[in-house]
Amino acid sequence: MWTEGQAYAVAPEQLDIIDGVRAAISIGLLLACAIGFDLPDLAFGAVAAFWTCLCDPFGGSWSRFQPMAKFAVLGAIVFALSSFGAHFGTVAATATLFALVALCCLGRSYVPAFGPGPAQGSFISAIAVVIGVSTPRPLEGAVELGGYFLLGAAVTIVISTLIWPNHTNAPGRLMLVMIYTRLRTMLSALIDLDQAPVTDSAAWLQYETLTRRAVRIAIERGRQIVARRLLGNKSHGHAVDVAARLFAVLIALGQHRKGSEKFAGDDVLLLRDLDELLRQVIDCLDSGAMTSDPINQKASLLYSWASESPNKVFGRCIAGSAIALISLAGTSSSPPRQESESKRVSPRTLRKPTMPSSVVWQQALRVTTAVTACHLIGICFDVTLSYWGTIATLVVMQPAFGNTWARVIERATGTLLGGLLAAILLMGSPGDVMMTLMIVPLAVAVIALRTVNYALFMIFLTPMFMLLSDLIRPADDLILLRAVNESLGALFGVVASILVFPTNERVAISDALRAAVSANMSFAASVLRSSHRSDLTETAKAQADAGVGSSRAEVAAAGLSFGKGAAASADSLKGILSALRNVCGASAVFEILGNGDPGIDRQRADHYQAMSSALEMQLRTWTLRDLPKPLTDPGDALDQAVADLALAVQAFIRSYGRGSKIPGGHS
Repeated sequence: MWTEGQAYAVAPEQLDIIDGVRAAISIGLLLACAIGFDLPDLAFGAVAAFWTCLCDPFGGSWSRFQPMAKFAVLGAIVFALSSFGAHFGTVAATATLFALVALCCLGRSYVPAFGPGPAQGSFISAIAVVIGVSTPRPLEGAVELGGYFLLGAAVTIVISTLIWPNHTNAPGRLMLVMIYTRLRTMLSALIDLDQAPVTDSAAWLQYETLTRRAVRIAIERGRQIVARRLLGNKSHGHAVDVAARLFAVLIALGQHRKGSEKFAGDDVLLLRDLDELLRQVIDCLDSGAMTSDPINQKASLLYSWASESPNKVFGRCIAGSAIALISLAGTSSSPPRQESESKRVSPRTLRKPTMPSSVVWQQALRVTTAVTACHLIGICFDVTLSYWGTIATLVVMQPAFGNTWARVIERATGTLLGGLLAAILLMGSPGDVMMTLMIVPLAVAVIALRTVNYALFMIFLTPMFMLLSDLIRPADDLILLRAVNESLGALFGVVASILVFPTNERVAISDALRAAVSANMSFAASVLRSSHRSDLTETAKAQADAGVGSSRAEVAAAGLSFGKGAAASADSLKGILSALRNVCGASAVFEILGNGDPGIDRQRADHYQAMSSALEMQLRTWTLRDLPKPLTDPGDALDQAVADLALAVQAFIRSYGRGSKIPGGHS
């Protein structure tokens, strides 16, 4: 669960052996042709085949063909251009590297996402530039290399989209099993907290941070899988929406329990019945079905028992969970309180053809500078296979320094273990045929793990590319060379992240907190406005956005260094994060009850929106200003949570922002 809150999560449900086998066939076929026809340069086609597999975006054949074909054309062009440019000497090679890497980096996007995903074609094309610069050829030779590159990519596209397209439902099944297992973990943790003899504040903190974040990220990653990999499959999309509803119910239960006495004995029995029902749902999902008659019958009984609970909030929560699970049987529509939380997203809508943002421009210049510097150092000191180090620099650098450091650690771990595996495989100096036979199963593992976890991916990528490099350009001491170049590349990546357009921590944390405050306050306002309507689609989406915003704020806060006054600043930041969770929890409880006065609720919603704007302005300017005066009625738990959030924001500005009181402001 800890990894769920990091920049690069572990996503075991995305393991895909079929993808790996398909990639291995393409790579093995091209390597066999290179050896059989004595065309060493055709091995570059095998490399292009591998890269094309990395750019496979999942989904239907046509949605996969387009990005893969675009990469094939772009990669072949920049590969040939970089090889030809390097033919004119060091100065021309360096200029070519700088220009082409910059252009490729400008084509990247850095939209935050939950968990790993397919590689972007422009990013892989930048790696192709590095390889091309290290392989100088005259015009005819460069065009020939580009042709081999295009051939390798074309073979992969044909096999992946025409001969052996995607038909497996395993990713969707595993995704749902993972999500509902996370939900059951959250429910079990709540039962344990309720039954503990004394209140354990540390355990409650873990429940409200790690446990909730793990479930939330699993659900959001599930939405991405449904949209991109399952093409908006209705049954899987509805199952994810049901999971989101269950998550909201568990948040409400946790918030209610934290502010009251232990659950009654009969209520605990209902919680255990819900836990057993979730276990049965997980078993059913694992078998490939969505639900079963025994599950529906037990859910109906649970609904009846929950309706008789004297605890109003608890009874409605459990009853809502039962209704949500019953709705798994239907995919075309769902009960009013469980309507779809977000419109199905098609692959076409996932692309945003906008101009590069300032983040992209700055990152492109930062990466290009570091890559060029690493390239020049490799030339000056005559480092063998120096392009390995240049590629390492290109890969590890992320817009945020904390993410760059995390990528360095993951890459170092994977490279170390992968290097040991490579040392074993290279014992006895295997010939070309034997190396090809070893590369093929490694390719299966690499592609199968590409969206699971980067460190695991690197464990098998390292020996695979060491064998490929030795096949194309034989060299001695490959293990040592890999270690030297990886260290050099990581060093340049880290140094450039610190010196070139360094991240402004005040701006970064301000942006994250403002987004989180806005999303959570919008959720609070939404539940007030929708408590008297049957359609809760907007509210459900607002709750999902609130969770996403809080998760990203927590991740941003984890890597923040405060300098002077670190203790006070860290405590005040934790106060904001805790207050955000309380606002979300109180909103979830209010959504379950939802029986206030319509006129007053609309006034409160307007007040929350005004409060949100004021708090966002304070976080943007780091100054304390007047806040909207609170309404005197009804003054319930949600009002208190919003007031606590306002106090927490101001305390943080005083301690970290060192905000000064301006005329008309207050402390």
